[in-house]
Formats: sequence, structure tokens, C-alpha cells
Amino acid sequence: MNLFRNFSIAARLYVTFLLVALFPVVIFLYVQLADVMVSDATAIFVGLLALLNGLITSILVTGSLRTPIDKIASALQAFQTKKSAGAITDNSTDELGEIANELNRVFSTWNQEIISLGKKQFQQEKQVEQNEIHIGMAEKQLDQTRSLLKVAQTLNTTFDFQSNLKAILDEAITALNVQWASILLINREKHEMTVACVRGVEKSLLDDLTDEEYPSIRLKPHEGLAGQVIKDGLPLIANKGFKDPRFKMFSEFRSKDEKVASLLCAPILGNDGNVLGVMNFINRISPPVFRNEDLPYTHDLCTLAALIIERHRLYHNLFQDDLTGLTAHNVWKGFLVEEATRALRYAQLLSLVIVEVDGFKKLVDSSNSDFGIEIINACGEIVTRALRDTDTASSTQERFFMLLPNTDVAGAVFLAGRVKENIEKAEFTFDGKKHSVTVSAGIACYPETLQDPKTLMKSAITALAQARDSGGNRAVIHGASN
Repeated sequence: MNLFRNFSIAARLYVTFLLVALFPVVIFLYVQLADVMVSDATAIFVGLLALLNGLITSILVTGSLRTPIDKIASALQAFQTKKSAGAITDNSTDELGEIANELNRVFSTWNQEIISLGKKQFQQEKQVEQNEIHIGMAEKQLDQTRSLLKVAQTLNTTFDFQSNLKAILDEAITALNVQWASILLINREKHEMTVACVRGVEKSLLDDLTDEEYPSIRLKPHEGLAGQVIKDGLPLIANKGFKDPRFKMFSEFRSKDEKVASLLCAPILGNDGNVLGVMNFINRISPPVFRNEDLPYTHDLCTLAALIIERHRLYHNLFQDDLTGLTAHNVWKGFLVEEATRALRYAQLLSLVIVEVDGFKKLVDSSNSDFGIEIINACGEIVTRALRDTDTASSTQERFFMLLPNTDVAGAVFLAGRVKENIEKAEFTFDGKKHSVTVSAGIACYPETLQDPKTLMKSAITALAQARDSGGNRAVIHGASN
């Protein structure tokens, strides 16, 4: 049949017509011209041959047309139902071959476009996925920024060290979705770390930095994950928890240590680059592990923690006396100027009481400096307990200064008497012997004993000198008789 495919459809039809029509004509002319007598049987036989010739020729022509048409129809049906554009195998040059080739070209273009569309769709899906990831990361960063701003706002409302540390850890627990978090600080003098604050499900472990009753939870700077972080100054992630070979186990806390399933330990770096301590985030809930994406947020939290630690140290250095815990004297003098200005402007009462330990130098010379410090500390505590919230006090060696806003002479005398009485009741022991001390006081009040509040200090010192020169163990009011 492929033989016929080399001819056009019209040529095949013409040939078929000629073969069918000319066969009986040729026989008839032969019989007539040759004057051959043809019997009925011969005529019937010749007629059957003519019919057979027409039938065979028609079958061949029909097959040459039907086979490629079926292939084309099958391909079109598959394309319609399955959207599958398969190639049609037809190497002929007739009209059907041309149709098959044209369909193959169309199918090829279709497949290329489908592949191109598939690639574009895949790229779009990947882009959508990337956009969703970026949006998720942006939302996470926004949430973390809000978290940091919330912490920063809290830090601006209070200077209390523990409250600030708790604010950081509480916010970190929520933002990072962890079970608990802790801060360990380095004591450079003792070469060790101490837990400063713990929040979360284990916050009952320790909540007070000043508490000295937890020696068993102190770590050497070189021990465990925290020690490694302090050594390198870089954060570490241990998603194996206590099973991590770098994890330091303590027998006293084995039951708690074995609850550590995942851990992120980050260094708290000071402005000078030195490591002040570490911040631990323990047991990530969701996702169940820590990732590198968590490090920027923890770095910012550690920066805030470093700010709190350094601010706390600066506050103690600038605003508090090392021995007594009272306001540093240079800061207190600033308060004196402010209160004097306020008293003068608004015609308010203002009193100043200066108390001095009698014979302090002789007492220290007969004992030692440590015994003198013990006395000063005790006197500082007595002064602190006697003050109101609006009062401020400072000290210089054995002398204590108490600034009393809105206080008249009677109130100042009462406070001085109470402080004097409590100091004299205190007992101190040195070298097996008990000692007691007395104090002298100088009192000045505006506007009752002086006209200018700016002379309060000078007037109170003058009154104190009078009390000391009169033998001590007494109080003198400036401008009044003894």
C-alpha cells in the first residue's frame, strides 16, 4: 500500500477509475477486432475478472487512504483526551503525509510551549515559595524587632538590675519559643561564672544575682559549652542537648541537665570586646531545633544584656558608695544644689544633717582598717534605714550627709537623734573585745536657721565642728545655742 502513497490521492483515484473502466473496454475491443467467439461462460469469467480487478484496486487505494487517516485520527483523539501530542510516523509525500507532517509541526510547537509553560510555572512556583520564605523571614524579623523594642522600653522604665535581666529573658522565651533561658556572668576576680538569672519553667532555680548561697552552680570559664563560647567569643548551637560531648554535667543538677534537649549559648560582649557572660536558650519547642537564623536575634538580646550589665556597673561606680551603698558623694552634691534651688524658688523647707563618728581615726589606729570599714558599713545601714524615699544620703569616710527635703528643724533633730541612738546601740567586736561608738551631728535648716539654702553645707559643717569641739557625742543646730 505504501507504493500508492508515492502518488497523490487524485492520481490514485484516476488510476483506479481507469483500471476498472478500461479492463472491460479492452476485452470488448479485442473480441470485436479479433472476431473471437466468446461463450457465455467466458463472458461471465471476464466480467468476474473485471469485478475482481475493480475490487482489488479499490481495496488497495482505500487502504492507502485509511491507514494514514487512522493514524492522524488516533493522534488527534489522544491529543484531545490526554493532551498528549505524540509524533505521527508517516514518511510519504502525499496530501495525508503533508497533513501528518503539519500536525507533527503543530504538536512539536505545542510540546515546546507546554515545556516552556511548565518551566515558567515551576519558576513561578519557586518564586512564590521564595517570596513566602522571604515574607516569613521578614515577618519574623519584624516580630523580633518589636520584641527588642519592647525590651528596650522596659529597660528605660527601671534601673533595677534583676528586673531588666528578667525582662530580657521573658521576652526571649516568648520570641524564640523555648522552655527556659538563663544568664551567666563572669567574675574576673574569682575566675568563675555564676548564674545571674533564670526564667521559664526552671526560673525557681535562681532569681537573685546577690544571693551567694549557690556555690554548686558556679562554672569555671573553660568548662562546658559556656566556657567554649567565652573562649571563642562566638555563639554555639547544641541541638543534641546534654548528649553533646561539649556539654558539662553536674552531679547536683543531673536531673535538670538531662532535660536539656537543645541549647543555644551566645556570648554577652562588652563595649571593649571582652566577654561579660553568656546567655543560654534551652529546649526549642517549635521548631524543635535551633538554627543559624536565630543567631542575629540572640546577638541583639546579648547586646541589650551587655548594656544592662555595664549600666549597672556604671551606676554603682557613679551613684553608689562602695562601702556603704549610699549615694556617691559627688552625685549627692548635685542633688544638694538641685534641692537648694528648688527650695529657694518654691519657698520650701530643706534641712541638712551631717553625722560624724567620734574619734574614728584613733579607733582605727588602735585596731585596723578592716574594723573601721565594719563600723562605717554598719553606720551606713543605720542611715539608710532611717531615710524616707525622698531623702538622700552620702558618706565620706566617717562622715555621713543626709539631705531632707520639706523637713523643718524638729524633723531634722528627730532624724539625727534616731540615727545617733541606733549607732550608739550597735556593738562591734575586735580582738575579742566589744566596742561601741558615739557620733556628733551638725544640723542646718532653711529658712529657719539660715536665709540662703546654698549655705546649707557650710552651715551644717560649722555646727558639726561646734559639736565636735564641745567634746562630741552631741548634736548642734546652726544658729541656735547648744
